[in-house]
Amino acid sequence: MTLDQLYQRNEKFQREAAKLAELLPGGNMLEYASMLIRGAKKIDVLLQKLIAASGERSFYGALDRIEEEMDEILFMLDKLDEASRAKNVEYINSFLKRGYDLMSIYSICCDQLIERRIKTNEFEAD
Repeated sequence: MTLDQLYQRNEKFQREAAKLAELLPGGNMLEYASMLIRGAKKIDVLLQKLIAASGERSFYGALDRIEEEMDEILFMLDKLDEASRAKNVEYINSFLKRGYDLMSIYSICCDQLIERRIKTNEFEAD
């Protein structure tokens, strides 16, 4: 998967998150959707910073921030899963799967960046 494809997948996730509030009006759906969208946007920006980081401190700082955002999104996906189980809406079920898949892809991407940086020792002094 290319970075462009990953960014497109992230944008699609954001668009799909915006539809959540329409499916289950009331409750926290608008809040969940807003938090998921903000988190996904941040992850996009942070991944770009992670890729561009030249120093070890800036690389691991960006990595820490992207991991925090991913954890927050996973937490929100888990909460959404709990909130929607009784209603068993197919759109939400497939959205959750795509959300977990997207976070998995970001995790793999981070692992590969770490591995590449360690193997090639690409760090400059911070």
